Amino acid sequence: MNSNEKIAAVLASTLKLIQTNGFHGTPMSKIAQDSDVAIGTIYHYFPSKDDLIFALFKHCRTLLNDYIFDGIKDDFDYKDSFVHIWRNFVKFYLENGHIFSFFEQFFSSPYYEKNKAEIQEPVGGQNKVVDFLQEGIDRKILKQVDVHLLVASYIGVALSTVHSIKFKDLKFSEQNVEDLIGIIWDGAINREKNN
Repeated sequence: MNSNEKIAAVLASTLKLIQTNGFHGTPMSKIAQDSDVAIGTIYHYFPSKDDLIFALFKHCRTLLNDYIFDGIKDDFDYKDSFVHIWRNFVKFYLENGHIFSFFEQFFSSPYYEKNKAEIQEPVGGQNKVVDFLQEGIDRKILKQVDVHLLVASYIGVALSTVHSIKFKDLKFSEQNVEDLIGIIWDGAINREKNN
C-alpha cells in the first residue's frame, strides 16, 4: 500500500470500528489490526488517537460537503439550490449511516469540545452551508437573521428527518421531502423582499 492507501485504510477502519465499538472501545491496536497498517505507521500519520479522530471528522465533513453541493447547476436559482442541498443532505446521511453515526457520537463527545474553536472556523474552506445561507441573507432572499439560526433550522430539520426515517415510521417519499422543504423554505424566506 502507498501512503494514501494506508491513510484511507486507517480512516475507513476507524470509522467502522467507532460505529461498532464507540470511541473508547476503539484502541489504536484494533485500528491497526483491522486496517492492516502497522501501528507505528498509523502514529507516523496521526501522532495521537485524538489527531486521528479529528482527521476522520474533517474527512467525513469533506465527503458530506462534496456530496451535498454536487449537481448544482449554473442555471439554478437560489431556491433550486436551497432545495437541492437540503435534499442531498438527507440522502447523504441515509446512504452513509456510518458517517451519520460517527457525527452523532463526535458532536456529543469530548472530541468536539476539544476541537470546537477549529470546527467553528471553516475547516479547509469546507463550511459551505454557512457560506451558502449567508449568501441568501446578503442577497436579501432569506430572512435577515443571524446565519447560525438559519443553519440550525436548515440542518436541524434535515437531521430530524433522517432520525425519523431511520428510527421511526416516516417514509422517505418525494411528497414528504417536498412538504418538509416547503416548510423550511417558508420559514426562511424574506417575505419583505419576496412578496
